[in-house]
Amino acid sequence: MKRNVRFIYLYIFLAQLFFDRALWVIYLNEQGLSMTEIGIVKALMHLSVVLLEVPTGIIADLYGRKVSLLIGNLMSIGYGTFMLIGDSFSLFGVALVTLGVSVTFQSGAEEALAYDTLKEYGQEKKYTSTFGNMIALSLISLSLAKLLGGWLADIDFSYVYAGVILSHMLALVPIYFLHEPPREKLEKQSVRKQWASQIKTGAHVWKGHPGIHIPILFFISLGTVLVILVFYGQEYFVRLGLSTFWIGVIFTGEGLIGAWMAKIAYKLEEKWSFFSVTNYGYLLFLLFFILFIWSPVWGAVLSFLILCQLLTLYEPIFSNAVQNRLESSVRATFFSIISVVESFVTMLAFPLFGWVIEVLSFHTGFLIILIMLAILYGWHIPSLKKQNAEQ
Repeated sequence: MKRNVRFIYLYIFLAQLFFDRALWVIYLNEQGLSMTEIGIVKALMHLSVVLLEVPTGIIADLYGRKVSLLIGNLMSIGYGTFMLIGDSFSLFGVALVTLGVSVTFQSGAEEALAYDTLKEYGQEKKYTSTFGNMIALSLISLSLAKLLGGWLADIDFSYVYAGVILSHMLALVPIYFLHEPPREKLEKQSVRKQWASQIKTGAHVWKGHPGIHIPILFFISLGTVLVILVFYGQEYFVRLGLSTFWIGVIFTGEGLIGAWMAKIAYKLEEKWSFFSVTNYGYLLFLLFFILFIWSPVWGAVLSFLILCQLLTLYEPIFSNAVQNRLESSVRATFFSIISVVESFVTMLAFPLFGWVIEVLSFHTGFLIILIMLAILYGWHIPSLKKQNAEQ
């Protein structure tokens, strides 16, 4: 068990070394793409996720997590290659679509592999801690990548994507050594019927657990907002007067703090019920989002860091609560369904936000988001409080 978990950790560290993560919006803007065009390119990535997330999640459940991770990692190499040779809107679009395909093959498979590994040895209770470590390693890796990416870009931006290609080639090594735990045997039938059966089972799980509907809705909503803040925030901080060096420091700090937050998530889970964490976490998000909009530069930076940590802290708790309600044979599929809905919302929201800030302003765009989040909370809070009382 420990050996397999270590290889999962090593894979995650290598697979998250995207050296352009804090730079690509600024880079594409410098290449002549407008904010709306950048939004469209990002939307294309999420479109590929929407179209392929569920089928690739089913592949992970039917044919193995290792197969899914292998294909996803090869697609990441393809992303780095397209970005390296890209010189137009269309090629950058192809690159982001390739990245989206990579995400679909990996999302859900890592979590399912970790949970099944622990389950094989009767250690399911360690999942929240293990998943927190996975998130922590991912954030540490991304933080390191952001620092090195800025340094590499100062020399030559081609080194940034050469680094992406190399790191994901190295990630093939731990994939080879991963042990695939046994899964529930699925009935032999045609691939088409298997896929239909998996989707039907995922829908059955959704209907059978109404208590997780609101937490999933909140998680998707806040995740979409964080995607907008993290990527458009690069340009927003530039307009606030911060240099690219300080932007790199901010995003590196966000990742390092997040690594610590992810590791202590299980302690919060031990003291508070899942629904209490969901309720108060959402309220805190609203509070610091208000401060982010109307604070001076230092307050906006501090609020941004806290907003990122709130979701980082919540994610392993959320994942564990959902994992406990699923059978092994549908875990990757169900999390893929969650991911595809989040990607669909992001696909619509990301370019729309880019258009709003071009036509109006960043402030107006953030204010619209705040109002929508407040309405969502007010609409569902009575049901959430009822579920918490029943829990």
